[in-house]
Amino acid sequence: MNSHLNIFKTYAKMNRYHQLENDLTRALAISLQEDALFFHDFLKIIFANNDFYNKFFSNIERENSIEIDIQKRTSQIGDFEHIFAITLSGSPMGDFWSSHCNDEYDPICDLVININDVCLIIEVKRNDVDCTSQVYNQVLNIKRTTNPGIKRLEKAKFQDLVTPFDLNWKRLMETAVKIQSFESSLGKPNRFLTDFISLIKSHNFKWLPETPIYYLTEKDKHKIRRRIESAINELEKTIPEISRLPYNDRLSISFPKPWAQEILLKVEDNGNLGIAIYPGNTKAQGYSLFSKKPDFANSLNILDIEYSIDKVHHIKFTSFQKYFAGLWFGNDKLKGDLYTPITFSKYAGRKKRGKQWDEVESLLDKHLDFNWKKDCDWATSIINSGKNQFDISFGYEISFEIPFNTLKELDKEEDDIKGLTGLIEEIYRSLKDKLLNVANG
Repeated sequence: MNSHLNIFKTYAKMNRYHQLENDLTRALAISLQEDALFFHDFLKIIFANNDFYNKFFSNIERENSIEIDIQKRTSQIGDFEHIFAITLSGSPMGDFWSSHCNDEYDPICDLVININDVCLIIEVKRNDVDCTSQVYNQVLNIKRTTNPGIKRLEKAKFQDLVTPFDLNWKRLMETAVKIQSFESSLGKPNRFLTDFISLIKSHNFKWLPETPIYYLTEKDKHKIRRRIESAINELEKTIPEISRLPYNDRLSISFPKPWAQEILLKVEDNGNLGIAIYPGNTKAQGYSLFSKKPDFANSLNILDIEYSIDKVHHIKFTSFQKYFAGLWFGNDKLKGDLYTPITFSKYAGRKKRGKQWDEVESLLDKHLDFNWKKDCDWATSIINSGKNQFDISFGYEISFEIPFNTLKELDKEEDDIKGLTGLIEEIYRSLKDKLLNVANG
């Protein structure tokens, strides 16, 4: 699925600064509403040190009234037997009862959850701001609706009526990730929760439980990939020219040259980070490559380490812009010079069934010194496929790997991902500026 179709992400690329808190609040409210298991565990956290959970849910015959609302004024909330004053921020909750925010007005509460005679007031922050005083004032003004003479919330008088609770983002997201993992293992992932986690991850990776690569093993491919993904998200915030491409089936970033459009990043089975780029992957990209004979570098220097480049030829077959077959081969498998401007001009692009397919077959028979028909399953994927046309491109696969031990040395602290962002930026700039001879770039 295209990540731009995330339910909670706005179409605009840049976050609307003042709208972000509302977006996060709305995303949380909808996720709680649409994922019963997430909502259940959310309430278990809030009610962990009291008897409200048992009071509400121990009796199967009991009918509970539950409402979730956002952006609600204190004057609209009314009086409740008990109120939970909850802060949701990157910062710990301060001393609720010592707050001096006693202004008398009608503040707006971010998220309000009513369960029978209990009300949860949640103040949401997009950053590490301490919002203790804010939620204190909201609860104070709620109490003033039925007790106009109240000047402040004194602990001695209100501790049985009001419970301050620190629900920080890290704690919440640890629960969300566990629920998502459980639901996925049953083959029933919840779209709302998945997109909510994705939204939070793109906003602040530090709020999600992530282990630095230093403490992982080569077998932890999924966790390594998540860490690389977090690095790309952080890099995208500071360097606009580097952006993650919206594909869920691969991890890739945009590339600005006419001869290639993306850099692919893949965690290999040995824990290494594989880097690949496909110059000439389409006919449009091939035009700049075949204007002159491509002169690719044999190695690239990344953070003062020289990495040898693996280069192979890659012929790609697509139908209606979807890949269905390909060939990979080195110079030792070539008979004569296949990659020439003349070949590109005559054969690259769309080919119709009949004479044009025969010409492609003859061309590859003439120039390839291996059983290429078997490798791309020519008979099944093309001749007997029912297709009436396909597109062919003549390009390359350029690849190298960053060793797992290098990744470990660059990523040791949970909240510091600069080592990985620096690595990815260096990979991007080296491929952009040094991979192809300047005259061809």
